[in-house]
Order: sequence, then C-alpha cells, then structure tokens
Amino acid sequence: MFEKTKIVMINYLNARPFEFGLRQADINSSFDLTTATPAKCAEIFINAEADIALVPVGALPEIADYKIISNFAIACDGVVRTVCIFANQDIKSCHKIYLDDHSRTSFLLSKLILEQYLHLDIEYVKADVEVTKLNFGEAVLMIGDKVFKYENNFLFKYDLGSIWKDWTGLPFVFAVWIAKKNISKTKEDALNAALMFGLKQLDAIIAKESNENLDLYYYFNNNIHYYLDEYKNKGLQLFLEKIKTLKINTIHMY
Repeated sequence: MFEKTKIVMINYLNARPFEFGLRQADINSSFDLTTATPAKCAEIFINAEADIALVPVGALPEIADYKIISNFAIACDGVVRTVCIFANQDIKSCHKIYLDDHSRTSFLLSKLILEQYLHLDIEYVKADVEVTKLNFGEAVLMIGDKVFKYENNFLFKYDLGSIWKDWTGLPFVFAVWIAKKNISKTKEDALNAALMFGLKQLDAIIAKESNENLDLYYYFNNNIHYYLDEYKNKGLQLFLEKIKTLKINTIHMY
C-alpha cells in the first residue's frame, strides 16, 4: 500500500500559499498534511510524527536529526508586520514583556534585540497575549494573525523584522522546511513543486483571505518573502550564531 508523506506546517496566514499548493487534489494524494502553531510543528517533528515540517528556526538547535530542504521559507527583508512588540510607552521604559508562546523563534529574536541591541534589562513572562492587559512599564510580544486584530490597540509598535534589518543589514528567516536526513530527492522535488504551485496562486489567495478591514496584497507581496536564497541564509546563520550567546532560564518553547 502506498504510504503518504506526513507533513506538518504552520497554520498562519503567511504560510497559506504553501498550504494551498499542498492541498491541491492532484498533489494531495502524495501528502498527509497537518497544520499547527509554530511551536507545535517543531514538537511534532521532534516526536517523529511527521516526515517533513515547516518549523520556526529557533527550534533548530533542539532538533537532533534533520536537514533543511526546499528552496522556500517564511522570511522578511525589513518590516514583517506580524512579529512585533507592543507597548503603551517607549520600550526603553519597560521592565517586563509578556511572550506569545506560539514560537520560540520570536522569543529568541526579541531577547537578542532587547538585550544586545537595545541593552535593556527586562523580565520575560509567558502569557496568553490576546487577553493580557498591560500596566505601565509592560510590553507584549505578538506574532501571527492576531497582530492584525490587535495592532491598533497600543501606542507603540516595534517591528522585529525591521529592527533586525537595521541592526544586521540582513533579512530574517522565521521558518524553514526540514526533513530527516534520509529524505528522498523525489519527495523533496514533489514538495518544491507543490510550494511553487501555491505561490503562483498568490493573487487568488489574497482575494480569498482579504476583507474590508484587511487588505493583504502588500503583506503577501512585500512583508513576507518566500524564497530561501543565499542572502537570507546569511541572516539565518547569523541568528543561529547569536542565539548561542543567550542565557535561557525558565522560558521553554519551540
């Protein structure tokens, strides 16, 4: 009996082109697709419950047996819009930040920026950020689709993709496709073909997902970058090097 390739991928809007391509009828017969939060995607792959995964790059140091595959990723080259720190006063006045627990990558990126770029001494607390109320001196990290809903509720917005670019001069890669090292070239080629198909349908996806309050054309065409080129790989490798210098205490998330 033919065994489908098990794939898990991020369930955010910015990954919708990939999902669209993988769910096409003539392609889907080869794949068993699951979507989940970024943290859950990493957990599923680590537990050997998927053959291929789109995972947040902050999880890579925790994964023993993998290789990055595919020509595609979730990245930005400047403003990303949906990975941001929010506050009601200047971040330099903040002493505590509440963390969206959906992705270790965004937590690590925040920690790098706050401590090594802005040189702040700040407390990190995991929380359900959609219901967290900020007191003076507190900030919140939000990622993904919820940013569209809440971004206008705060006085200050700090876009982490933009700050990373200002700091390093490089793009930032949020998620990459990985597989076990013995993955066949046939499966990788099939994955790439599906992802490319989805990206070619970008206009149709934008039309479907947009509404009167949310125009996604600029977001998909400018904020999010889908091709994993040499330039983005430099940004990825710099991030992986930098996070080795961080002291991680009680915050554990993929």
